[in-house]
Amino acid sequence: MASSSRSHSAQSKYDVFLSFRGEDTRDNFTSHLHAAFCRKNIKTFIDEELSRGDEISQAVLNAMKGSKISVIIFSKRYASSKWCLDELVEILECKNMNGQTVVPVFYQVDPSDVRNQTGCFADAFVEHEEQFKNMPQKVQIWRAVLTEASNLSGWPEAKLVEEIVKDILKKLENITVSTNLEGLVGLNSRIEQIKSLLSAGSPDFRIVGLWGMGGIGKTTIAGALFNQISREFEGKCFMASVREESEKGGGLTNLRERVVSEVLGEDLKIRTPIIPEIIKKRLQQMTVFIVLDDVNKCGQLSYLTGGLDRFGPGSRIIVTTRDKQVLYNFGVSDVYEVKGLEYPEALELFCNHAFKGNHCPEDLLVLSKRVLDYANGNPLALRVLGSFLHRKSKVDWKIALENLIRISDPDIYDVLKVTYNELKAEEKSMFLDIACFLKGEDKDYVTKIQDDPNFAHYCLSVLVDKSLVTISCNNKVQMHDLLQKMGREIVRQESVKEPGKRSRLWYYEDVYHVLKKNKGTDAIEGILLNLSKTRDIHLDGNVFVNMSNLRFLKFYMPEYKGVPIMSSKVHLDQGLRYLPEELRYLHWHQYSLKTLPLNFDPENLIELNLPYSNVEQIWEGKKQAFKLKFIDLHHSKYLTKIPDLVETPNLERINLLNCTNLPYISSSIQNFNNLSVLSLAGCRSLVSFPRNIYFRSPIAVDFSDCVNLTEFPLVSGNIIELRLWNTRIEEVPSSIECLTNLETLDLSFCKRLKRVSTSICKLKSLCWLELGGCSNLETFPEILEKMEHLLEIDLRETAIRNLPSSIEYLEGLRKLDLGDCSELASLPEKLENLKSLKYLNAEFSAIGQLPSSISDLNQLKKLKFSGCRGLVLPPLLSGLSSLTELHLTDCNITEIPPDIGSLSSIVWLALSGNHFERLPTSVKQLSQLRYLHLSNCNMLQSLPELPIYLVYLEAKNCKRLQTLPEIPSSVHYTPYGLCNCFPGSEIPDWFSNQCSGSSLTIQLPRRSCSRNLVGFALCAVIQFEEDIDASGKYCNVKCSYNFETKTRLEANNNVDDYYNLSLNGSMDSDHVLLGFEPCWNTEVPDDGNNQTTISFEFSVECKNEKCHQVKCCGVCPVYANPNDNKPNTLKLILGSEEECTKIRILHDKVGMSGSYDDEDEMEPSPKRICRDQINTHQQ
Repeated sequence: MASSSRSHSAQSKYDVFLSFRGEDTRDNFTSHLHAAFCRKNIKTFIDEELSRGDEISQAVLNAMKGSKISVIIFSKRYASSKWCLDELVEILECKNMNGQTVVPVFYQVDPSDVRNQTGCFADAFVEHEEQFKNMPQKVQIWRAVLTEASNLSGWPEAKLVEEIVKDILKKLENITVSTNLEGLVGLNSRIEQIKSLLSAGSPDFRIVGLWGMGGIGKTTIAGALFNQISREFEGKCFMASVREESEKGGGLTNLRERVVSEVLGEDLKIRTPIIPEIIKKRLQQMTVFIVLDDVNKCGQLSYLTGGLDRFGPGSRIIVTTRDKQVLYNFGVSDVYEVKGLEYPEALELFCNHAFKGNHCPEDLLVLSKRVLDYANGNPLALRVLGSFLHRKSKVDWKIALENLIRISDPDIYDVLKVTYNELKAEEKSMFLDIACFLKGEDKDYVTKIQDDPNFAHYCLSVLVDKSLVTISCNNKVQMHDLLQKMGREIVRQESVKEPGKRSRLWYYEDVYHVLKKNKGTDAIEGILLNLSKTRDIHLDGNVFVNMSNLRFLKFYMPEYKGVPIMSSKVHLDQGLRYLPEELRYLHWHQYSLKTLPLNFDPENLIELNLPYSNVEQIWEGKKQAFKLKFIDLHHSKYLTKIPDLVETPNLERINLLNCTNLPYISSSIQNFNNLSVLSLAGCRSLVSFPRNIYFRSPIAVDFSDCVNLTEFPLVSGNIIELRLWNTRIEEVPSSIECLTNLETLDLSFCKRLKRVSTSICKLKSLCWLELGGCSNLETFPEILEKMEHLLEIDLRETAIRNLPSSIEYLEGLRKLDLGDCSELASLPEKLENLKSLKYLNAEFSAIGQLPSSISDLNQLKKLKFSGCRGLVLPPLLSGLSSLTELHLTDCNITEIPPDIGSLSSIVWLALSGNHFERLPTSVKQLSQLRYLHLSNCNMLQSLPELPIYLVYLEAKNCKRLQTLPEIPSSVHYTPYGLCNCFPGSEIPDWFSNQCSGSSLTIQLPRRSCSRNLVGFALCAVIQFEEDIDASGKYCNVKCSYNFETKTRLEANNNVDDYYNLSLNGSMDSDHVLLGFEPCWNTEVPDDGNNQTTISFEFSVECKNEKCHQVKCCGVCPVYANPNDNKPNTLKLILGSEEECTKIRILHDKVGMSGSYDDEDEMEPSPKRICRDQINTHQQ
């Protein structure tokens, strides 16, 4: 809600009200100040009456109350005028009641005389007290207002008038900002960014363009900015709707006359095309601020501004436009793109109009979200739709939103269509193609499927410049949803009642109607059908005969996780006798015939997609398809033959993925000079590839999963990527050296591969070598020459026994993956030449000792040796200054090197499952360490002082660990996962939530969820029906919990987390498992209106599935201590009298739900958990 000051300012008629003693200052100081205000366009009220009555006139009172600022000029005789004193009383009432700004000016008087009524002010009050001795209260009020006014921040008369004016301007700007932005959303940050482009105050002349789609807020932003800063200039003009006004009678001549008249503050009549010289000179001597709104032609700018030299230094012009090229053609380099509102801003604006406030009723949350999705941040749409839906019923909302899916709102449609109307025919056609078919496609692809890609690229650039489409950061052609709706509405208006007479069809009901009833006409240029939405259609064999101008035909099935939803919906029971010759794009999912129509002439065809089809061959015989660039027949399992494509010289991409019955490829494949992608992956019937094929253009060839391919393809030429994943080849021959441009070689999971030729070192362009999963590869080839570009080698799950010492030639290598190389027992001694290595993984290999040279790898960031049993670390690690992750889990390490503290960049340190008793004290020096994993370190007894910025410490099942160190107060957040298990059969009484069975549900108190909730104490009683010994067996108790939170716009917010609580040893009776798990990785919205429900589910995973069940469980929320000044202490005693594990956590912010006492520890009773020290605090 706006404050009273804002309400007052919103009604202001004047900027400044001048209060002064006329006899003292009218003809000198006040007149100069008034003139200065006028020069700065500060609208000022000054009482010109030389004689005044006893009472303040209503006109003066109205002017006073209708002013943003009152300036009081205290002079020597000011207090002698009861008129001035009464005026002062009214001014201060406006200040105190309405927030009016008051600025005192002390003209030849001392502020202390005004404040204390001394000096000449004392003389005045002697007279007043005598004259008004029967009205002492009146005099007292005068004294009080003088004191109050003199205490305000003011100006002595010694300061120049210009300084006072500058101060008033600043105050007015602040008032104007708060007033003009009232009810407007998201403007502040945008205005500040534009101000920085304007660089107000610098002496140069500057033009700034505001560019964006219709309705996006360009005019609103420019208007708000104009109101804020225009008074700083000698001349100003806001010329709205230049596009529209220039088309009226008088055109640009009348517009220019209006601009010049407003700037000069005169009603000029300039009837000539050339501005008179005397007016030019006046303009060149003025600093002006002009806004030209909605400009659509460069000529308008030239005519209205006369170039960049018409106005004086320091002048500024803002131009709003939908066409960026207009700005560039005029030489405007500072262009601000006005984008849509962010989601919170859009919500606020919509609620302001739909609900006249900032709260959305709960029953309209989902529908409101649909409106926001539809508007996609466009302020015009949010305002129009919000106002339309105001006070409508929920049923009316649903009807309105369903209509919007198909038909644009006319108010929005008319605004957006203005730019479309200015396009040329070819540009309109491309815009409609994008709106109906191509939104979200790759930019290069959109242009390539046109007859003339270069001209298409030009048309696309025009659409971008006019804010009709955008190109995303990943090169996709995007369009605002409202513009897409507008484009589709234009097509719908071509024939409202008969879809078959429209140029483009995309709505599945319309497509179904036209195809089912054979209503197609030559007006149709494109058809898009989402097969997942339509009913089954049985097409007539002549269904396309009347669609002679059909350019675009796409029957597609959307994919789910990369796999299309399989369902054949279009049936060709009578075959297909005709396809139009004008077809450029043909995509038909699950095309059911064996071939395309015999009489189909593909001379205009650019792309042919028949995925999951029944085709055995595309067409019979030779056909001229000079424009054909893309063929995609993936998953066409009946395809047995590719026709002779000699007369398709422009092919760029062939995709035959999973064409499982294709037995061979013709040698003519090498004749395509532009071929860049050839995918034969999954062609399981393919046993060989033509020999001596030479590819001229850069090409990626994929033979992955060709399981019957036994020979390495003898190909040459400009191959940049060669994939042979999961083939039956046994050798990489020496002939590979001819692939001098090869960048990627993928031989992953070639399980018969035994040898890679040393000639591979001839591949100087090779960057990625993938050999992972080649389980019969025992040796890695010698590197006989430098391979400076090789970045990554993957040797995971191979049988290699050692790496050649010549690997040192790979000075550019960044990643070496040796994971699961179970035969690899050592690394080369000399690793220091691998100066670029950043990632080294040898997890679960047989490596027992790291070479000392590993410390010389100062670029190494990730080092992984988890699962290397009996690993011995080098004594010195200080050279690994860049290391951020060190993974040494389950290595049976008995001692950590003392200088581990020298790993100055380490962030993640995983040491779980080892046998060391303590960490070196130098670990405190790891200032970057955030995550420390120590679980299952059974010999660990204590921890040293830890780094101050540690955010995660995991120390589960450290059975000998007695205490944790005191955590410094600078720690941001420290969640500890703690657990233990011991014989028992009851849930402790202090668990406030208990139930039998394996699941329970609790409700969190409002306002406590995200701010104070730290985690949960968990308890489960496990019944073991059979003995489980400790010989390498274990059970995991898993607890998953699900948050369900009602928020303002989302009915549910579900979060699932899973925690494994391990336990070991002999289990022949019921056991109690007690644990504490933090919820630091869950984000529960912090909203006082939220109601959060959490459901918990416990389960036991064991090798013997019959051995366990969860008898009962309990949960207790843990909250932070609301007293930030008092450290929280949590002391959980997890165990029985026979085996007690004590865990203590100190933290200045986080603790259990309550406060705890360090003294008088109590041991728990047998087979029970004791929590007498913990005072449960239920919030």
